Amino acid sequence: MMTNVLASLALVVAIALGGCNAAQSEPGAVKGTIMRYNQLLSDGYRSLNMNPLQEVATPEQATKLYHHMAALGEGKVKMDSTLKDIQFVKVTFPKPDESSVTTREKWDFTHLDIASGRKVYEERDFVYEMEYGLKYVNGHWVIHQVTTLGGEGAKK
Repeated sequence: MMTNVLASLALVVAIALGGCNAAQSEPGAVKGTIMRYNQLLSDGYRSLNMNPLQEVATPEQATKLYHHMAALGEGKVKMDSTLKDIQFVKVTFPKPDESSVTTREKWDFTHLDIASGRKVYEERDFVYEMEYGLKYVNGHWVIHQVTTLGGEGAKK
């Protein structure tokens, strides 16, 4: 499953880097931005550095995530997260330079003690329903708003 997600991401990135104006209204370019955002988000929590998120998110959105990461750090933990699956439920373009995307995502989370690396908490197969607001700025899509519509842990 993850191989398919990565292959799709590579295709989307290749299309997005093509530089054609049609990418502005292409669902693939928007999906690629969300995939890259989630990868940078995971990397940011793992490395305790959210700055790379500004590649695909507004500074305001990246700052919100920085504050969450810092709050975890104040509790002396960091998060290691893995996106296991993503389904793009709905992609719309209310305006040529705006997109709204609804996803269903399955994540694994592990909270680790920063000093010892010891596992403090773990959640497997947590499903989020998310909505992303994107804007087309300077030739590429950026995420300016992320809303959690719902979430549920794995059924046991």
